[in-house]
Parts: sequence; structure tokens; C-alpha cells
Amino acid sequence: MGVALRTLLLWSFCCLVRGVPLLLYANRRDLRLVDAAHEKANATVVVGGLEDAAAVDYVYSQGLIYWSDVSEEAIKRTVFNQSGAHTVQTVIPGLASPDGLACDWLGRKLYWTDSETNRIEVAELDGSMRKILFWQELDQPRAIALDPERGFMYWTDWGEIPKIERAGMDGTNRSMIIDKEIYWPNGLTLDYGQQKLYWADAKHSFIHRCDLDGSSREVVVKGDLPHPFALTLYEDTLFWTDWNTHSIHSCSKHTGGEQRVVHANIFSPMDIHVFSEERQNTRASSPCLLNNGGCSHLCLLSPSSPSYQCACPTGVQLLADGRTCRDGATQVLLLARRTDLRRISLDTPDFTDIVLQVDDIRHAIAIDYDPVDGYIYWTDDDVKAIRRSRLDGSDAQFVVTSQVNHPDGIAVDWIARNLYWTDTGTDRIEVTRLNGTMRKILISEDLDEPRAIVLDPVAGYMYWTDWGEVPKIERADLDGMERVVMVNTSLGWPNGLALDYDERKIYWGDAKTDKIEVMHMDGTGRRVLVEDKLPHIFGFTLLGDFIYWTDWQRRSIERVHKRTAEREFIIDQLPDLMGLKATSVRQAAGSNACAHSNGGCSHLCLFKPQGVQCGCPIGLELIADMRTCIVPEAFLLFSRHTDIRRISLETNNNNVAIPLTGVKEASALDFDVTDNRIYWTDITLKTISRAFMNGSALEHVVEFGLDYPEGMAVDWLGKNLYWADTGTNRIEVAKLDGQHRQVLVWKDLDSPRALALDPAEGYMYWTEWGGKPKIDRAAMDGSGRITLVADVGRANGLTIDYAERRLYWTDLDTTLIESSNMLGQDREVIADDLQHPFGLTQYQDYIYWTDWSQRSIERANKTSGQNRTLIQGHLDYVMDILVFHSSRQGGWNACSSTNGHCSHLCLAVPVSSFVCGCPAHFSLNEDNKTCSAPTSFLLFSQKTAINRMVIDEQQSPDIILPIHSLRNVRAIDYDPLDKQLYWIDSKQNVIRRAQEDGNQSVTVVSGLMGGPSQGIQLYDLSIDIYSRFIYWTSEVTNVINVTRTDGSRVGVVLRGEQDKPRAIVVNPERGYMYFTNLLERSPKIERAALDGTEREVLFFSGLGKPVALAIDNEVGKLFWVDSDLRRIESSDLSGEREGSRWLVGSSSAHLFLSLFFYSKLK
Repeated sequence: MGVALRTLLLWSFCCLVRGVPLLLYANRRDLRLVDAAHEKANATVVVGGLEDAAAVDYVYSQGLIYWSDVSEEAIKRTVFNQSGAHTVQTVIPGLASPDGLACDWLGRKLYWTDSETNRIEVAELDGSMRKILFWQELDQPRAIALDPERGFMYWTDWGEIPKIERAGMDGTNRSMIIDKEIYWPNGLTLDYGQQKLYWADAKHSFIHRCDLDGSSREVVVKGDLPHPFALTLYEDTLFWTDWNTHSIHSCSKHTGGEQRVVHANIFSPMDIHVFSEERQNTRASSPCLLNNGGCSHLCLLSPSSPSYQCACPTGVQLLADGRTCRDGATQVLLLARRTDLRRISLDTPDFTDIVLQVDDIRHAIAIDYDPVDGYIYWTDDDVKAIRRSRLDGSDAQFVVTSQVNHPDGIAVDWIARNLYWTDTGTDRIEVTRLNGTMRKILISEDLDEPRAIVLDPVAGYMYWTDWGEVPKIERADLDGMERVVMVNTSLGWPNGLALDYDERKIYWGDAKTDKIEVMHMDGTGRRVLVEDKLPHIFGFTLLGDFIYWTDWQRRSIERVHKRTAEREFIIDQLPDLMGLKATSVRQAAGSNACAHSNGGCSHLCLFKPQGVQCGCPIGLELIADMRTCIVPEAFLLFSRHTDIRRISLETNNNNVAIPLTGVKEASALDFDVTDNRIYWTDITLKTISRAFMNGSALEHVVEFGLDYPEGMAVDWLGKNLYWADTGTNRIEVAKLDGQHRQVLVWKDLDSPRALALDPAEGYMYWTEWGGKPKIDRAAMDGSGRITLVADVGRANGLTIDYAERRLYWTDLDTTLIESSNMLGQDREVIADDLQHPFGLTQYQDYIYWTDWSQRSIERANKTSGQNRTLIQGHLDYVMDILVFHSSRQGGWNACSSTNGHCSHLCLAVPVSSFVCGCPAHFSLNEDNKTCSAPTSFLLFSQKTAINRMVIDEQQSPDIILPIHSLRNVRAIDYDPLDKQLYWIDSKQNVIRRAQEDGNQSVTVVSGLMGGPSQGIQLYDLSIDIYSRFIYWTSEVTNVINVTRTDGSRVGVVLRGEQDKPRAIVVNPERGYMYFTNLLERSPKIERAALDGTEREVLFFSGLGKPVALAIDNEVGKLFWVDSDLRRIESSDLSGEREGSRWLVGSSSAHLFLSLFFYSKLK
């Protein structure tokens, strides 16, 4: 290609001498040069591999070729000389439809039109310093041509009112020069010598010309051109591209005669230019070339004296000297869209939105700005994080990433350097430092759907909207205290909120009442400002005299003058608009005591109307100086349905919530002091969860097989978790991460409730609430169970005083707090005048308990019950309570080092010993350390669970396998080679498989081939473990299908016109499959070879509805369940029928049948 280009360029001089130039044209996929002299000359590709090149131009003196790509929405360039084209650069990205392009070779600028944004812009040749010249009264501007020597630009506009306009290249002196007899003005070119303007109209099919002011209009080519597009001129010849003929044509510029085809068979001819230095007179002087005309930024040629004008990039003001631009915008509007952030300068009237270059914005909602450090802060509902970046999008960082659910509102305290946000998922208002450290929950109660939040740091207040069941606008001090409802009438969805600090007013926008309202900051003087054409306000902000808002339905940003109520559009027809913030870029108003040395606070400085209030992040507490935060030695933890809270035992700090999301009904509670984690059970979710004390790393450790886990305790030495379930009547154990779960006690349990551990001694203690309430003890492996206290009511809050070796409990029936020694003897009543004691714990010389009637947490001496103190009041239904302190988790046992060398569980037993434990149904090997998986077991499914049970001497209970997302399990099978479970889920219409521990869960067959509504209604499956095939039936296709276990399809092995195969079982050892054929009047049991041949009916009489099959190869038997006859029958494998065995119902028969197969898996 380089050789061809060099040849062409060497020719170009010769061509010019004889008056025939080179033509440069855009061909969508590439740019090409062609010699205009040779009609059949091949065009040479200058730049190839393009997407959608439309407009093209060049700067001959610098060897630059520019083109616009409407698919890539950009303007690009390449350096072009005798060695050919070089690297392609993107100069202007982020355009919409750049249809027209022109190079100013004198002033060295790039001009372009955009027919979608309806703008004409200019920039330096490298794409820097973009400036919008025209943005009003444009409707699809297309072709553009420049006359740099005279300082004018010309463009066509083929919107509703087609026209040709001209203006100074500096944006001045705009005028319409042609508006009659014009429809689709596509091409545009200038005859600089004759001072004429030529244009082509694709609708009228002509080429006309006029003087440069629009006068003296003449016809050049009459209306018989198929579809002229672009136009160029050289000396006496006009050249143009035509869409219909796919050619380049030429004619005399004077008469329109001498028409000929210059170049044909072009893929898609677009813009065209004569490629010649003769078209770009560089002998004319440019005032912008010397010292940039004295301009700090853009120097633009002008038709007015002194033939140039200084200009600034979009959004930046020119100072009074007429030469220097401000250092960026002074006031901006920051906009969050769903997947990008934008800024709009408020200094200039064009209101151009510029996209910030920030990656991975998935669902931005709220936005705010810190004028001190120049960071934008925003929330992302999909990433579930709060992020920040500089105004240009650089230096993007994550600020808050944990425990963020639906962060709808955000606000910067620019004085104290704090960040506030609302979360409609956690229903909390929280604060951190601006860098995301020192997080503290300020408000977590009585919030329904908190959304917009704004701050008044000088006065010490925050305001927020709540669009829950009772919509309201509230105010509190910046520490979350002193809450006041400001408005709670005539509100619907108060989405937006803004403060006018100068006039001491609050403005808000309501998306349901469709109003913008205002009132004084004291709550008086409420009135409506705007109530027309506000279909759905979302973002809302105020700066100076204007209120700005986004509207979801109108897809617009508007503003209104706060006194005159005059409205204007800032942006129209931009979808996915969310929050916005109008702000001064550098000016931060006001101050308070937090501005100096952080108000003397060690951590958070929270300003109130009364002065500084120091705040502590989660886990720290203020000491007596009320300025310094410390890590407390001990504190109370308590669970209370939807949250878990802590109260200091050392300072007078109020209780604070631990920031946990998704808690529905927390019940039992414990902690592991060594890794600073809390564990809790949730009665509604039926889970056991854990998280660090600061709320991070929340995870469910037990999610299956729980009903009412009311008791739970951490074995801090063996790193095990014990729990008691009053619904399943079981006491179970697992590792702290939920692994290796085992049932310890399941016989003769009657509603086990409170649970306490003594790992150093190897004992566990629990209470039962059943018909005969009691307190029992067993070794921590479940052995050696005895009853310690029999004559007791429903005992709760079971607690061990490890130092004094005593048990404590509350009695819900006698309303006593009692104590005994560790054998249940030496009983003492500690407190007997209580109304409804529930939770209980002990620490040092005190017991702490909760009282549901008093709604309180109280403390008293642990031996006498004297010296009572109210720790906290106004608390509803505190479930569990404990003291977090290392002294509550001391001691040592053999499990605390190297897990007792056990492969799975190490369980403490008396005296100072241990046993190794195995997961449920696993057996301990002869080494007494390691475990083996069960070789014989029964699997059965319930609607949303798959259970496993074994038949052993201990009669171990069944367990639910930890397999997620079971909706309606219809059939199951097991592959003993890969130890994988297969099942049909009829709700999801799939065959899936997983390991028994729930891992590697994948879909093998999807029954949604005909779309979700149709589906093929999978019925039964059976695995050929040797060939690795799955045989399966369907209620819709009525065939027997085969799929490999890797999911690849084999095909149909059995099909018949009347067939309805349903239950299926394969016998790969003997090469047969057996299936039920549920024909309406005569159901059958049949068998066939595994490839579907050798088909024969085994039974067709005496059948009701055979619904399940099983095979016992050892005794050579086929078993089936008949649901209509309610019985199980059997035969030999060739169909010789035997006696029947009667059962009560088909569901239990399914269980029995399954046993035959799974017990043979050894």
C-alpha cells in the first residue's frame, strides 16, 4: 500500500500542473485517494478497517487527515505523508452524530457539526480546548465549510426548516443566507477565488451556487441528480459523491456541463475533498500563529477587526482583559445518571454536559461535592458502595463498601470533613470521615424509607426526607440526636431536599404531589413554589437564586428562580437521570468549632447547635473527657429482633447498633473474642450468621435444616458452634464456619432452649421448655446426658459463672432469677420481685438481665441480688444478652491446639479430654482421628429440600443437604463414582447436579427449550454410571431422552406415537432400562435395551398407576409403587410377578423404593 500511495503523491504534483487533482473521499469502511484524471483508476486506501467514516478533511501543510466515525461517535486523525498513513488517533471522543467536519488550516483548528446534539463545536487540532460555538436554533446541522482568510464558516441544516447559515469562525455575526427552495442540503463547498458558495440538495437533485452572503443565487446542475451527497471544487471543476450511483461525478462549475463519472463502484461514498495544497492557501497570514494571538486558550479567526478573537473552552468564562480564561468553571451542576457522571458549567449559557471518565458506574443515585478538596462523592446502588473522584473523573476511589444496601442520599460536611448518607435498605443514617474511616451509625430507629439528606454544618443540623408509609421531613443535630419532625402532612414521595443558607429556607420536591415547596428553617411559612409540569422529581439542589431538579418522566433537568418562579430547561431528553448537585467549585462557606483541630475530638467531630459533640466509630467509646475514644474492655451485647446492639459497661455511652444488614428476627447471640466476631440465630430467616464486631464480613454459616434455633453458644476453645432448635428438637454442632455439621442430641428432647458451654471442663448445659421443663447437662459430644434441675419452669438465659463455678438462669414461669452449683444443687433465688425476666448474663460481681415488662436491661449483685441499677430503658423484646469480654472465654483444653489432630470436629469431654467427631452420617475411622463418608444411605426429597439418612445402630437422624435454590424437587438420583447428586426441579424445569455439600451446583439439562411458558415438563431421571448417560422422561415430549453427564445431548432412544413414558430406572449391569408407560386406559411397565431396542411389555394388567421404579441387582428384583392401588409390588427382572406388600401411602412407598438403590452403593 505504501508504494501505491507514494506513487499517487508523486503524481499529484504533475496532476496539479495539468489541472487534475487527487480526490480524498470517505467510504464508510475506509478513506481513499483517487486520481481524478483516470476514469478507471483504482482508488488507494489511505486508512482501512474503519467502522463508519462519514466526514473527512485535512491540513495539507501538516500532513494531517481527519475523519468522523458516526458508529464510534468520534473524530479521528492520522499523519499522512509520502510514506503513507501512520497511527490512528482519536482526537474527539464522546460525540453523538458527527456528520460534518472542517479544518481551519490557517488558525489550525478543527470545526464540526453534530446532528444529534444539534451543536457546532471547535477545538485545537489535537482535540483539546473544545468549545461549543452554536447550540441554539440548530436542527440537524450537517455539512460545514470554512473560509479562514475571511474568517467565516458556513453550514447546512436540514431539520424542519432547512437552511444554510454562515457565521464568523469565532461564533459571531451569525446569519441565515439560504432558506428558500431547499430541502436536504447535503454538500457544501467554497470557491475561494470567485467567492462563491456551492451546495447540493439531495431532495431537489440539484447543485446551486450563490455569493458568500447568499445573494446572486444560480442553478449549476438542474434537478436530475440521483442523490448527491458531498461536494468539492478544484479550479473550474465541481466534484460530488452520489449515494444512488455509488460514484464520484464531475462537471464544469460555470455551466454544469461536461458531466462525467470520475470513479465508480464505490461501496458507500460519503464526504469528498480535493486533496491539494492549492485548496489551502497558507500564504495568507494568520493573527493566531504569533504567540497564539496573546490568548491564554483558544484563538479563533474572525470576520471582524482585528480578525481574531480569544475564546475559552466550553463552560469557562473569559476575563475582562478579553485574552485570559478563568482557571476552569466557578460554579457547576454535577449530575448522576444511572451509568455515568456528568458536569455542567453554570458559568456559560450553553449548559453543555461533559461525561466524567470514571469506570464501572452501574447505578449511580445520589451525588455531592466537597469544595475544599475538590472531590465528587456518589452512591452506587448496584455496586453497593460510596465512591469519590476528582471533578474530571480522575483519582476514583471506593470510600464505603460494606453494609451498603440502597444508599439513596449523600451529604458532605465540608467543615468537619465528614460524610453522611441515608440507606433505604438498612433504614439507617450513618457518618464517616470523608475517606471512609471512623464509621458510626447515627440513626437506625423509626426510619422507613430515608432518601434525600442535606446538612447545615454552620448551624449544626441535618435534614432528611422519608417517603415511607408516613412521609415526612425530619431534622436532627449532626450527631443524630434531638430529632424533630418538620413536615408530615400533604407529602407523598418527598424525593428532593435543598437548603437556602442565606435566606434560612428549606425547599423540597415531591414526586407524588408533583410540587416544589418551601418553608422557613423553623418549619413556618410553608408554601408552594411550583406545581405545574412536574411529573416525577428525583434529584434536587439549590445554588444562588436557582433550584435545579431532575425529572424521570420528562427526562430533563430544569431550574426555577426561587423568587420570580421563572423556569428554563438545562438539559432535555436525557434518560436515566438520578441525583444532582449545584455547587461552587472552590468556595466553601461558613465555619464552626470542628474546623479547628477537629474540635479537639480524637475521632469524629459532630457539630451541634450547642457546640462540639465528639463521636466514636463503631466499637469505640468516649471516656470521661468526652473527647477521646477508646476500645472498651467490656460491653454488653444484646439482640432485639431486627438489630444487635451494644452498651458500654465503662462509660455512660448510649447503646449503639452494630451495622448488620438483613437481620429479621435475631434471637440467640454469642461471640468469639479471639477474632472479634459475633454469632446470632435468626428465627425468621432460619439461619445462623456471623460478622465482625464492626458489621463487616457478614455471612450465613448455617442455612439449612433450622426451624427455631433459640439457643446457640460458641465453643471458643474447639472453634465449634453449638445450637439448640426448639422446632427440630435437636442440639447440633459444626465448626464456626458451619462446616462438618453433626447432630449431638436428638432423642427425648422437648423444646430445647437456652444453651451454655463449659469447654474447659468438657460440658454443655441446656434448658428444655416442653411438657416437663428442666435443665440438662451432657459432655460436649452429646454423651453422658443427665438432668441437673427438674423442678423448674421455662428456664432461659442459662449462664455460667466460670470463676465461682455456678449456673444462673431466669424462670419465665416463676419470674425468678436463680442460681445453683454446676450439679444443679445448692439452689438460691437471686431476685424474686421481677415482672418478666428473659435474657441473662454474668460478668465479674454482677448479673445483667432483660425484663420484657419493664422494657429494660438491669444489673444487680450476683450473690445477693442487691445494688440494682437500670442500665437501659425503653427496649422492646430483648432476646439474648451477654457481656463481651475476654474473661468470659478463658481456659484451655486439648482441642484448643491443632484441633486435637482431628480431621473434622474436636469435641471436649470430661475430664480434660476430647473425642474426634465426624460430620453427620460420617464414621470415625480406627485411628479415632479421621472420618469416612457413608457408603450406604437413603436420599429422599421434600418439595424444597433433599434429605439424607443412614440406617445404623445409633439410629442417626436424617439431615437436609446444603443445596441452594430448590423450588420443587420431583426426582433424584445419585452418581456414586463422582459422588454427585442429580435432581429434577419441576418449578425451574431443569435437571441439576451438585455435590452433597452443595458445591459445584450446575444445570445439566434445561427444559425451557420452548420458552419458559411452554417448557417440556421433566418427569423422571436415571443415571447409567458406566456410560455416563442420564436417561430422562418428559410429560410433553413423551419420549425417553439421553444426555451425557457433562450436559451434551445424545438424543432420543425411545419414541412411540401413543407412548407416555414416565418413571424410569436403568440397569446398566444387565444392559436394560425399565419404565412405566402411563397410557390412559392401560398403564404398562416395560423394559428395553439401553439403546431403545428389544422393547417388551412386562406388565399391563393389574396395574393402577405405577409411579416409581427401583431395581435390586443383587437379588434380581424390580420393585414399583402403584399410587392408585396404594401398594408396592415386585417381580424378577424378566417380569415374573411376585406377591405384594401393602403400605399406607405412596409417599412413604417412594422412600422405601429409594432405599433399594442407595443402599447398594458400596
